Amino acid sequence: MPEFSARLESVGVEDVRQEVQRLRVQFADRIDSLDEHAWNAASWCEGWRMRDVLGHLVRNAEMSFRSLTMDLLRGGFRPDRSVNKAATRLGELPVPELASRLRAAEGGVHLPGLPEAMGLVDLLVHSADAFRPVGLDVDAPPADVGPALDALWKTGRIVVHAVPQAGRTLVATDLDWSRGRGPEVRGKGMDLLLFVANRRQVLPLLEGPGLAAL
Repeated sequence: MPEFSARLESVGVEDVRQEVQRLRVQFADRIDSLDEHAWNAASWCEGWRMRDVLGHLVRNAEMSFRSLTMDLLRGGFRPDRSVNKAATRLGELPVPELASRLRAAEGGVHLPGLPEAMGLVDLLVHSADAFRPVGLDVDAPPADVGPALDALWKTGRIVVHAVPQAGRTLVATDLDWSRGRGPEVRGKGMDLLLFVANRRQVLPLLEGPGLAAL
């Protein structure tokens, strides 16, 4: 796998996909190292345990157009409900089995119109959702975080149904990245990514006048 010296967009689509696969294996190895108590702990995704977050990642990694259609049918063609039902259904399976499936997955459907780097968003944000509540941080290389921020900045309104960064300038303190207009919000790139993903749990880790109205 090539070294990521700058933005993954400049390396190529195939390299982004290889990095997504590396992050899947990293997630699987980490969750495998934990115990049943951690697997059943509440995540930052409302109503999901750590194991349900794993189920969601497996669902995305294994997704085909057929499985996507089946999930939509089960969820009454309501996308958010379909995602939730699929995650919690898979989350009931044994965690080691799910971790093995996540390592082995090689694909997943790339939905038209979404940046390729949304795969990085999925792994980075959900790694934090799963592991930060139990006191574990996330290994998030700046070369992954920058493209993920760019992708979520463009699609956040659709993906998370919120735009917490609206009317603010976001400035990363650990990589060369800033976007927006208005009062500044400063923090590590990973924490800014979680902020754009509407994870309000990271607000205490951020600083700047742009936080005043939050």
